Amino acid sequence: MPYDIPTLPALTQRTEADFERNAPDALRRADAKVAARALSGTAFELYGYQGYIARQSNPATCDEEMLLRWADWRLEDGRTPAVAARGLATVTGSSGALVDADQLYQLPDGRRYRVTAAVTLMDGVASLALEAEDVGALGNVAAGTLTGVTPVLGVNSSAVIGADGLVGGAELESVEALRVRVQAAFKNPSKVGNGDDYIEWAKEVPGVTRAWALPRWMGPGTFGLVFVRDGDLDLIPTPAQVAEVQAYLDKKRPVTAEVYAIAPVARPINFSIRLVPDSTALRAAVTQALRGLTVDEGGSNQTLKITHVRAAISNTPGETDHVLSVPAGDVVMAANEVAVPGVMTWL
Repeated sequence: MPYDIPTLPALTQRTEADFERNAPDALRRADAKVAARALSGTAFELYGYQGYIARQSNPATCDEEMLLRWADWRLEDGRTPAVAARGLATVTGSSGALVDADQLYQLPDGRRYRVTAAVTLMDGVASLALEAEDVGALGNVAAGTLTGVTPVLGVNSSAVIGADGLVGGAELESVEALRVRVQAAFKNPSKVGNGDDYIEWAKEVPGVTRAWALPRWMGPGTFGLVFVRDGDLDLIPTPAQVAEVQAYLDKKRPVTAEVYAIAPVARPINFSIRLVPDSTALRAAVTQALRGLTVDEGGSNQTLKITHVRAAISNTPGETDHVLSVPAGDVVMAANEVAVPGVMTWL
């Protein structure tokens, strides 16, 4: 059973009782009463420090500073760092013109990207490899046009972002996400190449938030690894991001195993709902609840249960009744599918 730390008044009362029991006249003197309170305060601080130590001894309850130490000890690469968005953009101009490395381009809103490798225009066109100047998800952009910060001789100032966008930017791993990974590492210490190992390894790649292992994906001795990046503009990974995870898993996997990193197919989940009472605020709250449920239960080989959908709507504060028309039943995800929010229709 848990140990209850005494309160400061209780400790003071105990100390005064000890003085009274051992020296009946002591409490009549002012210094004895002061001493009782001082001793009690010291004991209370010691109790508090012992409680602090107890919390730090467990990664489930420790503070951030100690959690980072747990992560450095238990996880091979520690906390997942923030990374900058990367991608390609096309420029036009005179053949033979050179765009130097570190040339800067920017979006209309001021976000800037630097050229990572010098490139020469061939037939009047070239693809620039760009990296966001600032790390994090802020640098992610799906499409648009960049403008050169300084002119480049023989090159037009505009650069059109490629079809894959400038993506891959991820924030520094949050404390609670790190805590979950540290706890998972303690629960799964084997690291022999089982399903939990592949999931843990995939999440060590910056930006990967969820992953599912598919044993015997291509037959005996093979593994499929489906993963998503919830922090990106599109949670479905690009081919470059799949290749990044593939390379990392190849480094980690047992030599006798074959692993395949897989970008899942997005399966939109549409909802048709009549709310009672109906209001903009309640609609927003229900939408948020259903999106959370989709994340929790809409992964590879999972089933989004209709009873859980109804429960998520019913448990939204302010809802008194509802009619759910779509979906009509459980939604079962295939091995290569991941649920994403679809169209919300309000009846």
